[in-house]
Amino acid sequence: MSEAKPDTPDYPERFRALRSQIEHHLSEIAPNASGAAPRLRKSISYSLLDGGKRLRPLVAVLTAEALGGRVDAAMDAACAIEMVHTASLVIDDLPCMDDAEQRRGKRTNHLVHGEDIAILGAISMISDAFGVIGKSKDIAAQIKVDLIASLADAIGLDGLCAGQERDLRDITHSVDAESLKQLQYQKTGALFVLCLETGARIAGLEPQDLEPLRSFGSHAGLGFQILDDLLDAVGDTRITGKDHGNDLGKHTYAAIMTVDEAEARADRELNDALAALEPAGIDSQPFAAFLDLVLQAYHTQIDRSPPATMSAGG
Repeated sequence: MSEAKPDTPDYPERFRALRSQIEHHLSEIAPNASGAAPRLRKSISYSLLDGGKRLRPLVAVLTAEALGGRVDAAMDAACAIEMVHTASLVIDDLPCMDDAEQRRGKRTNHLVHGEDIAILGAISMISDAFGVIGKSKDIAAQIKVDLIASLADAIGLDGLCAGQERDLRDITHSVDAESLKQLQYQKTGALFVLCLETGARIAGLEPQDLEPLRSFGSHAGLGFQILDDLLDAVGDTRITGKDHGNDLGKHTYAAIMTVDEAEARADRELNDALAALEPAGIDSQPFAAFLDLVLQAYHTQIDRSPPATMSAGG
């Protein structure tokens, strides 16, 4: 850890600008209120366009930019990933899942629009996400095919759905850190890895050159999930804008470690994420700044003093 150098770019300002572009693009690809299936349209807009940290699309476009690609070329795929993430939250909040009442500072989708519309809206968002990538005019044909296949993997039996199933009905009762690591990769890491792959492919990297970025995404996703587990255990709904205590009885890092131990594990994962970029000679400054953003958000939400700025050197 070290203080940022005087000549370090103003990444917080850059992140604000990128988030503004992401919000604008999401508003462009979201369904209009008028037209067929108006209830579905309102349900999708309710969850997709109002709130959220936008970490996934942010790291996707940040990766493209850091590797010399065009931000606008990455925007369709980045927002498609955010659509899938938002759909997963709508599903996660349902009574048959976590039965949550708040998400992103307001009532959950199913409480406002009904369970039936919430489910159909989530399915529509996932379906439309594939369409957004497939119809993009800024992504080469083969890269579209690869990204669509990777997105399918991140959602299905090796990704979000498998992780959610294990989270709800894990019958192994295994509570060791390594088994949790696999679970959390499916729930969070797979989509984070896809964000890095997306930005890198659009910037021109070939599949065989993606491993350092995949490793970054895997470590960063796990670190983020550990912090999210802690927020569920010790956070305040008035600050975080979502329910807490939903993970009680589940296998999480907050359940098998003290707060200090879990924070130390998260910090180690974030440092390992940066270290993964070194062999590839990738400038880690923008990625270190992104991880600082994640850490600052966590410490703000639990009212604990944040750590020193992460060093781009590890």
